[in-house]
Amino acid sequence: MTQRITIRDAVLTKLQTLSGYTFPPPGTTEEIDSKKLPAIMVGFATENTEHEMHGGTERQLDLTVAAVVKTSGDVYAALDQAAADIESALQDASLEDTCDLFLLSQTEFALDQDHPLGEVRLTYSAKYSTEPTDF
Repeated sequence: MTQRITIRDAVLTKLQTLSGYTFPPPGTTEEIDSKKLPAIMVGFATENTEHEMHGGTERQLDLTVAAVVKTSGDVYAALDQAAADIESALQDASLEDTCDLFLLSQTEFALDQDHPLGEVRLTYSAKYSTEPTDF
């Protein structure tokens, strides 16, 4: 298992302590049934790599944590609550030592104008190092 998967799984473990959300299997491309909302998904966004002289690397992995909500009320209020729940669950700056630093870097909100649906997407940056033998 790579460090990327280890970090993703640690994020999922923290998030699965939240009640009231469903968690589709990681890496799935299946459509989420609206009856199973709100749902939280975790995925990779980008990874920047800096090579070091001794052959190891410093890496910054950006992960997205997306919550999809459906409500007949204020969609922004539901998205704001989902974002607050996610942030509360992911406060550990080292993600239980799976990385050197784990921080929120961006939050984006989107509404579906035709349906009472919305998505909040939080991007977290995880910094970690690898040795030449890690791959």
